[in-house]
Amino acid sequence: MTLKFALFENNLTSDPTDYMAVVQDQPSKTQEDVIDLMIGRGSTVTKAEALSVIEEYSTAIEQLLKDGYSINTPIFNLSPSIKGVFYGADQSFNRAIHSVKINVTPGTRIREIGSQITVEKVKGASPQPDIECLYDLGSDTRNGQLTPGNIAQIRGSRLKYDINDPAQGIYLIATDGVENKVTTIARNMPAQLDFLVPALTPGEYRLEVRAVINKGKEFKRGTLPGVLMMLEIQL
Repeated sequence: MTLKFALFENNLTSDPTDYMAVVQDQPSKTQEDVIDLMIGRGSTVTKAEALSVIEEYSTAIEQLLKDGYSINTPIFNLSPSIKGVFYGADQSFNRAIHSVKINVTPGTRIREIGSQITVEKVKGASPQPDIECLYDLGSDTRNGQLTPGNIAQIRGSRLKYDINDPAQGIYLIATDGVENKVTTIARNMPAQLDFLVPALTPGEYRLEVRAVINKGKEFKRGTLPGVLMMLEIQL
């Protein structure tokens, strides 16, 4: 397997030729996967024995950290540090404003792995608003209807947008292509947008969220699959 990456313009600098690599399609493995690989390579240790040893190993590490020690191993290095501001040399540690942070860095064996990983450049998809579903409180339906004068909720990720940017926002697009921007929003969060359904002509509409992602220069579009039926206004 190769480590796939794509290049994107680095918006943290002013240099238009400055690009950064972003890893793409990177699957994750769990402790179970590690044990299965270990056993599959012919180890005489059983899965139960491996789980037992790992549990004892983890418990010992936890105890050493609780006792204030740093831990250095070929796989990882752990060290506790104190976070927070002290106002004066005579101030004591106060858990209300101070905390102990555990720092993790790779050990010698892991640091050497980087030079052995095969990388592959791919064409990456730029991040965009991801709409998972729409819930219409007026009709108590999902991904089907919109009730004028009632609240609807969009749920997903990367949904939050700048309300002061006229190009960003929630749009209801009619079948004839006319775009209707939502003007009243009650919640503007990355995972959820709550808005007042406008009184539009009954019929089918597509829902689209437009937002600038990660301080980019242009807004990205996220579209809810399918169409929504705008209901008639109930007098």
